[in-house]
Amino acid sequence: MDPVNTTPTTENAPNRVPLAEAAWLSFDQVALTPVEPSYIKQVQLENLVFIPLLIAPTVFGFLISLPALALISLVTGLLLLALIISFGRIRYAKTIAYAVCEHEIIMEKGLLWHKKISLPYTRLQHVSLSQGPLERHFNQHTLKCFSAGSGSAEITLPGIQSDTAESLRQHLLAKAALNQGGQKTATTQLDPLVDQAAVSTIVERPHE
Repeated sequence: MDPVNTTPTTENAPNRVPLAEAAWLSFDQVALTPVEPSYIKQVQLENLVFIPLLIAPTVFGFLISLPALALISLVTGLLLLALIISFGRIRYAKTIAYAVCEHEIIMEKGLLWHKKISLPYTRLQHVSLSQGPLERHFNQHTLKCFSAGSGSAEITLPGIQSDTAESLRQHLLAKAALNQGGQKTATTQLDPLVDQAAVSTIVERPHE
C-alpha cells in the first residue's frame, strides 16, 4: 500500500506573508471626539468642593500647635499644591477623547503619560453606565467597557451626555454580539478543514 502524502493541505490556509511597514493600518488618523465641555465644568466643581476638604483637616491639626509664621507657610504651600492638582486634573480631562469605529472603540488620554486604547468588538464582553451626584447634575454618564478575561474596565470614558449614553451602550453591545457571533461561525466552518489537514499528515505504513 502506498504511503499517504505527509504534506498538510494549503487550500484555504491563511496568508502569512509579512506586511511591509508602509502597509500597516493605523487608527491615528481617526478623528476623535473630545468629552463634553460640561465635563470640564464638573471637574472644576469637584476641585472647588473636594480639595478644600482634603486640606482643612491638615490645617486644623496644626492650627493649635504651630506659630503664626509656620501656619501661614503651611497654608500657602497647601493652597499652591491644591492649585497645581486642580490645574492638572482640568488639563487631564481635556486630553480624554474617543471614537466609535466599525470594528473597535478607541480612547486616548493622558497628560504626562499619553495612552491610546483600541478595544475590538470581538473582545468586548460587557458595557456598563454609571452616574454620580455631580454627573447627574451635569446630565452625564461614565461608560465602562470590559474585555473578555479582564476583571477591571479596559476603557473608562467619562463625560458622556445622558441623551446618547444608553444608545452608545446598546450600539457597542450589538456590535460585540455581531462580531463575536461571526467569529464563532467562521471557527465552526473552519473546523472540518482543520480536521482534514490533520488527517492528511497521518502516514500509513505498509504491512510487513
